[in-house]
Amino acid sequence: MRFIDTHCHLNHEHFAADLHDVLARAAEAGVERMVVVGFDLASSEAAVRLVREHPALTAAVGIHPHDARHYGPEAEVRLRELAADPSVAAIGETGLDFHYDFSPRDAQRRALLAQLALARERDLPVVFHCREAYPELLDVLESQGRRVAGVMHCWAGSCREAERALALGLYLGFGGALTFKNAEETRAVAAAAPLERLLLETDAPYLAPVPHRGRRCEPAHLRLTAEKLAEIRGVPLADLADATTANALRLFALPG
Repeated sequence: MRFIDTHCHLNHEHFAADLHDVLARAAEAGVERMVVVGFDLASSEAAVRLVREHPALTAAVGIHPHDARHYGPEAEVRLRELAADPSVAAIGETGLDFHYDFSPRDAQRRALLAQLALARERDLPVVFHCREAYPELLDVLESQGRRVAGVMHCWAGSCREAERALALGLYLGFGGALTFKNAEETRAVAAAAPLERLLLETDAPYLAPVPHRGRRCEPAHLRLTAEKLAEIRGVPLADLADATTANALRLFALPG
């Protein structure tokens, strides 16, 4: 079986000391490819550098809503330069986060719209971050004259919101939170959504699945989430691995 971790942050300082070992454990767990996602300019640049050093990695470049207040003309120029790199398979993560509001909501919307425009310019999918802002983010996407392909990373919305996201042609990404005791609605969405629209992710170093919850997450933990998703859907793990891997290859235009 082979898996693809469609969202991890191996560009985070938590992996600086033992990245080689982390990648080795991922390979042992069947995680053959990982999408390293940027959350600001520095991490986006790091993602691109890592891809050049490690062929199992693919990059996404973007500015997280937490850092949207820093999105200006200079940041846009640099992000556009990074997006032109052939190693880059997506724009993101971008979106809306109304839980922390580290950036003003107007700034979050402006940065989101700018990155949507960049994704269309480069014909790339988008990795969406959304926390306590599903209606607002979906409203923005529904208002766009031209849709973009993409994934709703770390899905935590309602069943109705999932229907709206799926109607937009988006994929739903599920990670370690799927194993959490209080994630009943997330599991309900994972059970009901079309298999061809599901992706696996870790968000490493965050959101480690049970029984690793509270410790550093890494791509090797993806298999635990895959096992839970297969259980929820009542399908063999091998079938789930094949389907979610095919979905990831398709969305990010990765070589098979």
